Amino acid sequence: MNKGAISLLALLAGFGLAACDGMSNKATPERLDGLVTNGVDGKKREKAEGAFDKAMARANSIAGLNEALGGDATMNAGAVPLNTLLEAALEHNSDLGRAAQDINRADAQRMRAIFGYLPQLSLNYTSSTVDTTVVSSDNQVFELGTANYPVTTMYVEMRQPLIDMSRIYGIKLGSTARTAAEVRYIATAQKVLFETFDAYLVASQSKAKITELKARAESLRRQSSAESVLTDAGLANDTSRRAILTEQARAESDLAIETTRYAEALSRLSWLTGTAISDVQKVDVPGSIMGSERNVTAEAAKEAARKNNPELLSIAIGVVQADLARKQAIAADFGPVVDLFMTMETETREGSRFGGGSETEETTTGVRVTLPIFNARGDGLRTLDANVDLRAAIVDFHASRRQVDTETVMVLERMKQLSASIGRLSQAASNANANAKTERDRVATGESNELILAARERQSSEMKMELEVQRIEYLRAWVKLQHLTGAMNKNVLR
Repeated sequence: MNKGAISLLALLAGFGLAACDGMSNKATPERLDGLVTNGVDGKKREKAEGAFDKAMARANSIAGLNEALGGDATMNAGAVPLNTLLEAALEHNSDLGRAAQDINRADAQRMRAIFGYLPQLSLNYTSSTVDTTVVSSDNQVFELGTANYPVTTMYVEMRQPLIDMSRIYGIKLGSTARTAAEVRYIATAQKVLFETFDAYLVASQSKAKITELKARAESLRRQSSAESVLTDAGLANDTSRRAILTEQARAESDLAIETTRYAEALSRLSWLTGTAISDVQKVDVPGSIMGSERNVTAEAAKEAARKNNPELLSIAIGVVQADLARKQAIAADFGPVVDLFMTMETETREGSRFGGGSETEETTTGVRVTLPIFNARGDGLRTLDANVDLRAAIVDFHASRRQVDTETVMVLERMKQLSASIGRLSQAASNANANAKTERDRVATGESNELILAARERQSSEMKMELEVQRIEYLRAWVKLQHLTGAMNKNVLR
């Protein structure tokens, strides 16, 4: 090849590189603005939707998924009990569905690793035409001239790995990946149950507040009307009425905010469970749960969390996976590979440079020993990356363990604080209820009036609501403790 041809090839290569750069830099501001303003091109979208419909209509495992998950959200007109939503979450939650597919992927990875150690059989068929021109020869038999003839070659090769530590570690890694996927599924299921439970309790708290705020606003409205009558009659001043109107406005404002929170809680519940929810039932906190933080020490709770928390167990198995991947990389970089191989080749030549054709069959059997010396695959050492991955997995495990320890201790402390708060609120609610009862008796004897009684009843109702909210808050903390210690399930309250 002369210098001119080399220069031309270099110039063409430069133009090719420049064209590649231009093809990878077409996200211009005008194009991006058009996407935001007009959306995807109609023809492209129609084509994509058609491909999507074809993919979804395939009669294989996709059909089963479509049947299980493709239905519309179930409508619930009334208040839905907690147990029903926990069942719905386990059945419809998308995170749980993805975790199930991760198990399938891990099973496929394990089977692929096992098949890697089975015999490898391949067939190569080649049909070609040979055009030969003899330019010169010192062979007296071989005359100068040309020859054109077809050649057919069929090549069969079988290879059986005998010793390949990289493949063996791959099988172990596949088995560990299956275990890890199963543990992650358990962790996802417990997380979904916890989040559904917690969202339900938040909705129950909002519902209790809304009920009390509605009653308070209505009571204040009636008292405001009564104060207006008294003020018009000259039996009261307008200051008292304005104070009541201010309190009424505050109650109505709090009611609007709490109604929004309630709607958000219901929306989250709907997303978690795949069920359209319009209301929740009142939650009764079991008496056996109250004060349960006194039955467990912080160290015992931490030990239970370290042993049973599925998220932490999943990360621990990730360390094992990283270690196996490191061993696999070392074996791939430095380990010898011993293969048994056999080849069978059949070649048919319709002619040759000597003029005559031939048909040959050749069988070769042997043992191949491959010893990597340096950069055998041409992509460096996998061991370097694997070492970093192992260290990162260990760091992640220790960080996650510390986080679980901290959250466990904090939840126990939170439960202690809530127990003390519930005790004080219980006493305050009892006192407020007694005051309302006393005031009611005084009204009956003419010693008091309805306005004072209404204020006492509002105070009693508010204390009762605060007590209920705090008890539910305690249940939220208790449920989180069950989640942290790996004891979360759909029958946790039974």
